[in-house]
Amino acid sequence: ATTTSGTTAIVDLAAPGVATIAVLFDADGPIAWRPSDDAGGWLPDGDAVWLAGTWWSLIRRPGLDATDSPLASFPYGDVITSSAADLDGDGSIEVVVSYRHPARAIPWDPRPVPTDDRGRSAHLGVIAADGSPIWLAHRIPHPVGVVAACGGGNVTLGYTEWGDEALVAATAATWSGFGFTLAPELKGLASVGCIDMDGDGVQDPVVIRGP
Repeated sequence: ATTTSGTTAIVDLAAPGVATIAVLFDADGPIAWRPSDDAGGWLPDGDAVWLAGTWWSLIRRPGLDATDSPLASFPYGDVITSSAADLDGDGSIEVVVSYRHPARAIPWDPRPVPTDDRGRSAHLGVIAADGSPIWLAHRIPHPVGVVAACGGGNVTLGYTEWGDEALVAATAATWSGFGFTLAPELKGLASVGCIDMDGDGVQDPVVIRGP
């Protein structure tokens, strides 16, 4: 079966050890692949792109551009990194911010709050271009060291350990209007960014594995 989208096509092919695989092609050849039926929780072990709600394994390694959008001010904590894009398609720019502030107890969440060596907890937020808050997370799975806002509702997140700037895992996140739905996490050293891999005019979350 063949499905076309923008300047690309997806073709289902037979492959050894896998019932069938879906391969994304453009005019220069294959771009990425995944099992046609990945209900078993398959995840790529190399470079990856998040397309249409699933991870694909990249065949061609793209270059990544810097995505940081420095903020003039942010009153909710110490900014680790930030990136701007139109998340909801309304024509206005939103800014996704990874930040930390002194940890504080929350009455409705008695779980211990992990902190860095300065006693700060890690958070993620979305603010409007004028700085007004849209959503500020109380708790996130890991500290976020890199944010790449792709637009089209998608963001790529690079996770770090406490006290270390190296990325140790990555994921894609889809904006819901008030919070993010996280894709399955890809563990290991990585770089993250956004590239339009399927030629539909919208940038996609990309994870490049390795140091």
